[in-house]
Amino acid sequence: MMEMIELTVKDAVLQALEQARGTRLSGGRLAEQLGVSRAAVHKAIAALRESGLAIDAVTGEGYRLASDDDSLTAAGINALLDTAVIGREILVEPSLTSSNTTMKEQYLGRRHGFTLFAEEQTGGRGRLGRTFVSPADTGVYMTILLHPTLPLSHLSFVTISAAIAVVRAIEQTAGFTPQIKWVNDVLMNGRKLCGILTEATIEGETGTVSSLVVGIGINLHPNPAWPEEVQAVAGAISDFGKPPRRAELAAAVLNHFEDVYVLLDQGKEPELLEQYRERLCCIGRPVTVISPAGRYEAECVGLDENAHLLVKTADGQVNALSSGEISIRL
Repeated sequence: MMEMIELTVKDAVLQALEQARGTRLSGGRLAEQLGVSRAAVHKAIAALRESGLAIDAVTGEGYRLASDDDSLTAAGINALLDTAVIGREILVEPSLTSSNTTMKEQYLGRRHGFTLFAEEQTGGRGRLGRTFVSPADTGVYMTILLHPTLPLSHLSFVTISAAIAVVRAIEQTAGFTPQIKWVNDVLMNGRKLCGILTEATIEGETGTVSSLVVGIGINLHPNPAWPEEVQAVAGAISDFGKPPRRAELAAAVLNHFEDVYVLLDQGKEPELLEQYRERLCCIGRPVTVISPAGRYEAECVGLDENAHLLVKTADGQVNALSSGEISIRL
């Protein structure tokens, strides 16, 4: 059941400044607009500055949130949220080894939708045990906590939901539309912009999922310290468009994730799959399949109702892939 969120004065002031970002709002106007005293506005501004937001003031003209401010704060993200549950409780840490690891070690008791952000990750992880390089000021690194009411067979749909949300968020904030390489790599012109890692905690006695953590790392800017093998495949939003502010991108991801995830709650998996299928870059193309069963050449021919990739081998056999990965051949 979705809950209503009542804005605090601080959140309401920040929301108003966000909507007028780059222009000034007087304390009197803010107080009148929000139905509070000017003293309450002044106190809220002080609290927002303490949280790291760049708000300046000019006597007689009012307050302004700098247009180029790229701070990542809970208050800044919250001001841009349009969700009922996802991201309504946020924690931003300056540095973590891994937001997924920290979430599993410390925060599994938080409510559904709690989101943990890291300014940097010193030990970020991707799929198949790979390292996800996550330096400060070059990306957005988050983990969303879910307590799903889904069967085990549907957990892959959560990862798919995250990939769709990232594509939609980049389209909204950066002005170009990436594609998805099965299962969850977000690509632009063959360069990987985002990594997604979903991990489940299973109840030992019942075998049911008690919690799910969805880690999302998005490259805003390239990093010269990327290892050579990473530079060969990695890309960043700034390579293809103007990178959005981190808070703006973070909020957009959370907004779109809730929109897509609710389709699972409503039993609308076919609609979710159609959104995913539209964004896949591999349908109808030759691929190299890299799976536990081995490596072989095939053609990607579609997607089944369980989000398994359908590939056809040279002898005409169609295989449904539920794990592993593919390399697209040009």
